[in-house]
Amino acid sequence: MNEQQKQNNSVEYKSEILFLYESVYSVPNGDPFTGEQRYDEETKKILVSDVRIKRFIRDYLEENGEDIYVSDKTGAGKTTSAGAIKNLYNRFKKKNEEIKDVEKILKKCIDVRLFGGISTLKGADAKIDDNTSLENTHVQYTGPVQFALLSPSLNAVNLRIHQNTSHFLSGEGKGQGAIGTTTIVPYALVQIHGWLNPKVAENTGLTEDDVKKMLKALWYGTSGDGSSHSRSKAGQNSILLLNIIYNEPQNKLYGIDKLIRLTNKNGKKDEELRGMDDFEFDFAELVKVASSEKIKEIEYYTEINDLSNKLRQEEFKKIEFSNK
Repeated sequence: MNEQQKQNNSVEYKSEILFLYESVYSVPNGDPFTGEQRYDEETKKILVSDVRIKRFIRDYLEENGEDIYVSDKTGAGKTTSAGAIKNLYNRFKKKNEEIKDVEKILKKCIDVRLFGGISTLKGADAKIDDNTSLENTHVQYTGPVQFALLSPSLNAVNLRIHQNTSHFLSGEGKGQGAIGTTTIVPYALVQIHGWLNPKVAENTGLTEDDVKKMLKALWYGTSGDGSSHSRSKAGQNSILLLNIIYNEPQNKLYGIDKLIRLTNKNGKKDEELRGMDDFEFDFAELVKVASSEKIKEIEYYTEINDLSNKLRQEEFKKIEFSNK
């Protein structure tokens, strides 16, 4: 894709993202210090961080051939940016693309175009070898796509204590065991809220193709591919994805994260929910917003026929993911 094509494919409209997924007897987002599920003690709703969601997206994109800056493979996010950028420089050079400009190196990574990135290389850190040094090494991009710092579940949850045992063999063939305790989420329907700013997207070079790839990664990366394919997150299933697109950059509607509500069945309390058979979606406010003059259209994706049937209206357009 040449520069003119990229420009023609640039992001034009501001939008807000709502992504719903369920978590069944799992740990959607443990605190890095304690390992316990993030939790709001007052509302009894579980919380999922933006860092966790971006990791789902990055891992899926990377496993599908996209260049990623913040990655275990480059080292960014765990070490310094120097090693990561040098790793990317060498990777592109193997593809016959020798890029010394750090700004250009970063913008080749889809996660930088989406979420931003930073480089503070100086002095010896910018040297590849005795004959080659990186250029334009101080770079900072704000990400045009942002997610809420902490996104809550739509239902209240009573966490469950789970104990497990582990057993390891030492190098000498001797066994050693331990008992661990963690908090488990019996059932939660998590709603992730995100924003896309087209003005900021101009700076990183974000394209509509990038956005489509990000939405696809959000859907599949959360529900079993990428970093969600782990013991603590095996019970996750993507339910509904919405991209609410505004007509004008200055347009905004209050309370997008409050448009979808749950109606529990059979008099069940939130804490008693164990699956989608226990509640119904209330889309009344969402449908009302769809007809607002501020809204251009609402894109959606779901693999649940009942939900798809409820959104088959003029203002709703189903997202078609590519096979790439």
